[in-house]
Amino acid sequence: MAAPGPDEDVAAELERSAGRARARGGLAAAAAFLERTVMLTIDPARRAGRALAAARIKGQAGGFGTAVDLLTMAEAGPLTEFQHAHADLLRGRVAFFANRGSDAPPLLLRAARRFEPIDADLSRAAYLDSPTAAVFAGRLASPGGGVLEVARAIAAAPRPLRAPRAPDLLLAGLAARCNKGYAAGLPILREALTTFGRGMSADEELRWLWLACLAALQIWDDNRWELLSTRFVQLARGAGSLSELPFALNVRASMLLFAGELGAAAALADEVQAVAEVTGTNRTFYTHLGLAALRGDESAALAMIEGTTRDAAGRGEGIVITIAGWADAVLSNGLGRYRQAVTASQQATSYEGDLGTSNWAVVELIEAAERDGGIPRAAGYAAPRT
Repeated sequence: MAAPGPDEDVAAELERSAGRARARGGLAAAAAFLERTVMLTIDPARRAGRALAAARIKGQAGGFGTAVDLLTMAEAGPLTEFQHAHADLLRGRVAFFANRGSDAPPLLLRAARRFEPIDADLSRAAYLDSPTAAVFAGRLASPGGGVLEVARAIAAAPRPLRAPRAPDLLLAGLAARCNKGYAAGLPILREALTTFGRGMSADEELRWLWLACLAALQIWDDNRWELLSTRFVQLARGAGSLSELPFALNVRASMLLFAGELGAAAALADEVQAVAEVTGTNRTFYTHLGLAALRGDESAALAMIEGTTRDAAGRGEGIVITIAGWADAVLSNGLGRYRQAVTASQQATSYEGDLGTSNWAVVELIEAAERDGGIPRAAGYAAPRT
């Protein structure tokens, strides 16, 4: 703050301070230090590189608006092709963390393709980001950014140059699930979850834990879901990552909902809301919606179903339609309105590309169909789907 103008020595010391702060879980401090280095740097290329580094940490710390400003500054350049690819990746990740809407998947795919001739591992890492964004965009995804389109792009991605690790297996398993059917993806996803965490840094685990939890949901592995969701919250809190923490809390809270621990789930839901207020991001509060449905709070549940669906549609967060349909089905089954539960759960399960939460709605659909139309109708819904 006392530097009268650009000062390379001070900027370099701030970079070192940022590294020390990050090692202690102080992402916000690291982001502040790196942002200041940009202001103190006069060389254009070095300034652009520092702006890119600051944007990455600022995004992780939840400062999405500032991260976008820093990216714009970085892209003024000059940047290498490698740095341009990183900037594309960061734009996609910031778009996803800030809004979880339909614009993120195409941005992430563009970054992945741009990395292909430069660094195969970074390209695959960018491809791994895209299924998460596509799942949230769901049925409202922009052209080229739907789950099935992303899965086809992943199938054509560069193969790993070494023995496949858990992230590689997650990528392959989810692509196989979408492109070839459930039976093709199942053994690969099981292996990915069995090996997840081995040889991975805490940063790597944190980045891919949401996708690992999704894989556990997809293959109905509740034990893994329990372990992974606990680890997710632990790592997100330890790193001070306000970008990842809401995802970790939501995944963990969902686990607690299905375990019947509604009080603990409600506490995590309140924490998600607090983080959203701090970061100024758009958040759909899935756990609050699930709590209202499971408690039979009809007025609260219906109001949230209507409000969250409307808000999410505006930014292209299609997963909300699935979750709202599931919540409506839970509420309707609980109140004995089985025909309405069938209608709601059919809507929730109608999107072919949903890889996780539609599983919940299938259970409600079978329950409602058995009570409304008898065993033969329920058996039809219970039959395995490819």
